[in-house]
Amino acid sequence: MGKTRHDWGGEQSCNQMERAMRKIFVSSVIFLVLAIFGFHAQADDYLKMRHVNEAYEIMGQHQPASEDIVETWLSRDMARMDTGGKTSVILRGDKEVMYILDHSQRTYSEIPMNMARMFGEMGGTEEQAQMMAQMMGAMMKVNARVVDTGKTQQLNQWNCRVYEMTLEMAMGTTESEVCASEDIGVDMSLYYKLGNAMMAGQQGFQEAVREMEKIKGVPVRTTSTATVMGATMQSSEELLEHKKMSPPAGSFDIPEGYSKQSFMGS
Repeated sequence: MGKTRHDWGGEQSCNQMERAMRKIFVSSVIFLVLAIFGFHAQADDYLKMRHVNEAYEIMGQHQPASEDIVETWLSRDMARMDTGGKTSVILRGDKEVMYILDHSQRTYSEIPMNMARMFGEMGGTEEQAQMMAQMMGAMMKVNARVVDTGKTQQLNQWNCRVYEMTLEMAMGTTESEVCASEDIGVDMSLYYKLGNAMMAGQQGFQEAVREMEKIKGVPVRTTSTATVMGATMQSSEELLEHKKMSPPAGSFDIPEGYSKQSFMGS
């Protein structure tokens, strides 16, 4: 079959562009989560976290409260995040691509870290591609601020330092309190460098990464309030377990039998 091409004219154009903007916002937040709460070390790492979302309403739709166990595997320039057995995100630094897997539908979406390449592959006129790239570039612009409060806490077996972090993007702002510990033997700096290399073309990302590096150690507990499209969303994340262990074979590959789904949607 030939490459899918999108017509960006009229009402269908607006709907497709809106869906694209939402998906790219979600994917960029996922990447930032991996960049902030992920790590990179010589040995492989496994992390088990509890993620809680409070109920909220957005665009007239009610989203119920949820609680999931999130398992993250980190290995050199690759990462995988499994959420409640329902979805997985695979980050492949070697391919500069991120995959989002829907296990119930046995489908996956492929998201290049280079957004210009993604729009070039979509088809359409050069003018349309440039317009979309400019819109997405503005939406993906990231501003980050990190403040070391000087406060310390004891969380489970870890000694933690408390930071306040603000992430600003075009579609929303997230305010977080991050309790991070240097007791866990993981070097985050190399993972920040991976993220910086992959997203270097996005406005403000290099500066955001440098700001995030002020957080010393591994985030053990994070509480966040996000304001997105007029909705307020509250969430928390707590580290339950960390091990030095290798991921199961094939963890960073697309499972057999999964079909590719357009990132833009129909």
